[in-house]
Amino acid sequence: MIKIEKDKLGLQDYFYIGYLYLIILGIISDAIFYGIFGVSYLNYTTILDALISPISLLTDNWKISVFLAFMFWLMRMYFTKWMFTFYKYLRVKKWYQKVYNVEKWDKKYAALEKKKNNIEGMMFIFFLLFISMRTGMGIGMKQKFAHEKIIPNFTLVFKDNTRLDVRKVGQNSAYFFYFIPGETVITATPISDNLKQIKVLPKKK
Repeated sequence: MIKIEKDKLGLQDYFYIGYLYLIILGIISDAIFYGIFGVSYLNYTTILDALISPISLLTDNWKISVFLAFMFWLMRMYFTKWMFTFYKYLRVKKWYQKVYNVEKWDKKYAALEKKKNNIEGMMFIFFLLFISMRTGMGIGMKQKFAHEKIIPNFTLVFKDNTRLDVRKVGQNSAYFFYFIPGETVITATPISDNLKQIKVLPKKK
């Protein structure tokens, strides 16, 4: 595991680490999300798409942002405070002392408590939360479309002026991913070569 020594890092180093972190997060989360639908997303993405993907997802949907922030806060509180408080409560119980080697666990928890606020741990927690969220979104969307009628939410206007009502799954700088009602596979259409307009359909009441 790479150890980040805060005292030796400058602003440029933090920028570089954040840059790599967002790229890795974007590539893995999108690859998992689209992979659930059978799409090899790495064939359709660029480094720039991977970099802005997590940011775009969080800024486009405030509900996702609030949920992720709340879950991150819960996990951070657990791993930095509640876990140690809970252990101190349990370690004095006779049944707990019979099951576990308290002296051994005292040393482990003491070592963990010294590292409880390290930046690597917080980054890892957020990484797990984001990947889990994207996986859940993909599975949920796939199950929904498998059992319910696909309702279009966008109209694509092609360069030959033909129109197609579709259900958007996602989009990056080069491709628009969507379901055509009645079909069970995702279609990926190059935006610059094929599309003239992408129109949002009004929601049906």
